[in-house]
Order: sequence, then structure tokens, then C-alpha cells
Amino acid sequence: MAAANARDYYEVLGVGRTADEKEIKRAFRRLARKYHPDANPGNAEAEKKFKEISEAYGVLSDAEKRAEYDRVGRAGGFPGGPGAPGGFQWQTAYGPGYGFQDFEGFEDMLGNLLGRTGAAQRRPHGRDLTVEVDLTLNDVYTGVTRQVTVPVAQVCARCRGAGAISGGAVCLACGGQGQTRHSKRLEVKIPPGVQTGAKIRLAGQGEAGPSGRRGDLYLIPRVLPHDFFTRRGDDLLCEIPVTFSEAALGAEIEVPTLNGKVKTKLPAGTSSGRQLRLSGKGMPRVRGGGHGDLYARIYIVAPKDLTPEERRLIERLGELRRADPRATLR
Repeated sequence: MAAANARDYYEVLGVGRTADEKEIKRAFRRLARKYHPDANPGNAEAEKKFKEISEAYGVLSDAEKRAEYDRVGRAGGFPGGPGAPGGFQWQTAYGPGYGFQDFEGFEDMLGNLLGRTGAAQRRPHGRDLTVEVDLTLNDVYTGVTRQVTVPVAQVCARCRGAGAISGGAVCLACGGQGQTRHSKRLEVKIPPGVQTGAKIRLAGQGEAGPSGRRGDLYLIPRVLPHDFFTRRGDDLLCEIPVTFSEAALGAEIEVPTLNGKVKTKLPAGTSSGRQLRLSGKGMPRVRGGGHGDLYARIYIVAPKDLTPEERRLIERLGELRRADPRATLR
């Protein structure tokens, strides 16, 4: 029989007796994050509180157990309540404050609610590592395989054997003196279309934790500026010079792309600043497939070294066509 002062399970979770499944789960998640032993190392009161809310959730989240609990009353008379035969029993196989023997699957359920797996609770992984990778726009256009150097912390054997380590990285007994650092090389594939600041996760390539379980490695691409193209999302921008006669009469011109030059039509009467859109000639899309577009901005190049004959012809054109392009300006 449980102690007379055993708290009501609804009171433990801070919910009313009519609370639905979502309310109960939400209350448990909030309290579990607050009192979980991982967040309160060495805090016996938090461990006790975590045990209490876990017991309450184990009953109230199960429809049959909750119905029986509501029928019997407070935890003191509940068959599955604290201290009752066949009820919840704590174990210390992998440290105090973790899991139930009789509530099968509770560890994984709790891990899911807290955003972790049961294994991650029992065996903390090592530190995640981050490495920046410089890439050219051409690298990103095609995708590329690169070798990256990853710093690795290694703990001396004496301190590892004594258990005087934290996170598998620092020799506390040596005051850091027993720690050596080395690096490892990895060959990684950078997918086409990545952008500066994106994260590429390589699971299990980080530092090893106390149990040998490794953290992850995150590659952070940094795409270097291109001398001709400017990137805007999945699109590319560039500027294309044309002559006065090409702009006035129209022409077929070549436009550079990251996959070679392509020919496109320049309409007659094109003014400086007009953009030509080359569909599908931009960057590869990371999601959804296909490519963005290429926008070529046209600007007219005026000749600086006119011959006397060229000057006379242009002057004659000016006499024949006296339209004032500034007439509408106010």
C-alpha cells in the first residue's frame, strides 16, 4: 500500500481530470524537459520529481490504466501505483533516474517526446564538429568530391582508463595536459546546388563520447564570389555588352553559362537595362530537381574611337530621327 500522502497523478502533471491525451502529453513533455536527470545532474530532488511525473504519465497516457485509476481513486489504492505489487519499479542498470522495468518501451517513448532516443539518453554521444568548405560556383553547379580535414580530440590512455574524462574529449586529471589533438581526412561528396551557410550532416563522423558513440560532422559550404555571375537563390545574373547596331536592329548573340555558351535572340530595339531570361540555365535545385534561370542584363557599348565617316553617319541618323527620349521626363 502506498503512503497516505501519495500525490494525485493529475495534480502531479498539473492537468484537470477531464484533460485529453494531447493535454496530458504536453504537460508531461514540459515537466520532463525541466526535471530530466540530463538537465539536472546530481540533483536528487529533480530526480525524484522526474520519477513522479513519469509514473503519473505512465498511467494517465494509457486509456485502460487511466480508467482503472479514475475508478479506484488516488495512487494509494491503485494496483499499478507507487509501491504496489506489479507497479512501476525504478532500475539503476545504467544510472539512477532512468527508465522502468515494468513499463515496456517507456525509454524510447520518453526519448521521442524529448527529441532523443532511449539509447542517446543512456549513452551520450561525443561532440558534434563543424568544418567550413570553400567552393567555387562551378563546384556547386556540378557537385564535387572533396577531402576535408577534421580536428579530433584524443584523450591519453591513463586518463581514459581512470574515467577522468568529460565528453570523451578533455583529460580533467591532467588539467588538459594529457590531451593531444590530431586530425583525420574524409572524402565527402558535396551535392549540386548547395548554398553558403547550408549544413551537410555526416552522421557519426564527430568526436567519440565516453562509450565510443560518435557525434556528427557538419560541413558548412562557403561559395566564393564568381567574376562574371552573381547568384540569387537558384538563379544566375550577368551583364552582356552589345553594340548600338545590335540593339537597334536585333541580332543573335552568345551568352556564357556555367555549362558553355548558348545562342539567344536579341530583339530589335533593345534598350540598356533590359533582361533576357534563359530558362533552366541557372543553378541546380537541391530540392525538386531541375535548374533555376539565367538573367542576362543588356547594356549598350558606345564606341569611343569613331572614324570621320562613322561620325558623319551617326550625325546623319540623328538628323533623320529627332525623337527625344527625355520628352516625358518632368
